[in-house]
Amino acid sequence: MIALNLPQLDLALHAAQTRLAALQADPRTTAYRLLDDEAGGVTLDRYGTDWVLNLLPDLDPDDPLATTRAVELGSVLAQHVGAKLSARAVFLKVRPRQANTLVDAKAAGLTPLLPVFGAAPTEPLTILENGIRFGVQLGDGLPTGIYLDQRANRLWLREHARGQRVLNTFCYTAAFSVAAAVGGAKLTVSIDAAQPALTQARANFLLNGIDDAKQHDLIRGNVLTWLPKLARRGDRFDVVVLDPPSYANVDGKRFQAGRDYPELVASALTVLAPGGRVLACINHAGIDGRRFQHSVQEGARLAGRAVLSATTLPQPIDFASGRMKAVLLEVR
Repeated sequence: MIALNLPQLDLALHAAQTRLAALQADPRTTAYRLLDDEAGGVTLDRYGTDWVLNLLPDLDPDDPLATTRAVELGSVLAQHVGAKLSARAVFLKVRPRQANTLVDAKAAGLTPLLPVFGAAPTEPLTILENGIRFGVQLGDGLPTGIYLDQRANRLWLREHARGQRVLNTFCYTAAFSVAAAVGGAKLTVSIDAAQPALTQARANFLLNGIDDAKQHDLIRGNVLTWLPKLARRGDRFDVVVLDPPSYANVDGKRFQAGRDYPELVASALTVLAPGGRVLACINHAGIDGRRFQHSVQEGARLAGRAVLSATTLPQPIDFASGRMKAVLLEVR
C-alpha cells in the first residue's frame, strides 16, 4: 500500500506549481495534470474549478479490506490537497496498477460518486483546452470525459486539419474530432462502442458551435469491425487517429494493444489515402517508445505500405512520466 507522507506531498505540490506556472496561468487551458508522480502512486489533475486525485496502489485481490483501506488513504490525501489548493471539490479515483485486470471500478467501490473534499457541482462542468470547450463528469467511474495527456496531440491535429478528412477510432467523447473540426476539417468520422460517450461527443461539438452532424459523423460500433467495412465501401481519410485501450474484450476476444497494435495499424491503413497520416497512440507503462515505434512500422509492413516518415511526438510538460507514447506515421 502507498505510504501516507503529507510533507513529501506538499513538497511535490510546490515543485509542480513552480514548474507548471506558465500552464497554470494560461486562461485558454483550465485542465491539466499538476502531479504526475506515478512512481509514488499519486497523480493529481485539475478540471476547471475541481480536481481529481488518482491513487495507484497494488491491491491484493485476496484481501477483502484492500479496497476500503485504499479509499480511506486516498480520501485523506484528497482532503489535504483540497485544503492546500483551496479547491471547490476533489474527487477520488483508485486505479489499481494491475491494468491487465478489467475491473468495474464503480461496482468495486474504487470511485466514490461524490467528492471526498468540498461540495459536488450543481451544474455540468466544462473545461477549456487551448480555447476548445469540453464537458467532463468527474464522479462517474474512472473516466472523466477527456484524456488530458492527449492535449499536445489534439493541438497538432487542430493545426493540421484544415481541409482534411479525419477518422477518429476508439473516439470516446470525440475530443480529437472536435479539435479537428475547430481546425477546419472537411469531414470527421468518430467511432466508439459506448453510446454514453457518443452522447457527450455530440454535446462537445455543440459546446463549440459545431452542429453539422453529417459533416461530423458519430458511429456506434466496434472499430475492428468498422475499419474493414469502411475499406470495402471505399471511404478514405487523410488522417486516422488510433488511441485504443490497452486491454479490452471485443466480441468475445481479448484485445491487447501491446500485442495487437501492428494488426490495428494495418487495418487502419486500408482506409488511409495515399500520403495520409496515422496518429498512433498508446498509454501503456510496459511498452517503451522504441518498441511502440517498431509496432507502428510493422503495421505498415503488414499492410504493404511504404513508410515516408515515422515521427515520435513530444508529450505535454505536465505528463513527465512518459507513459503515453505517440507516433505520427506518414505512408505512400
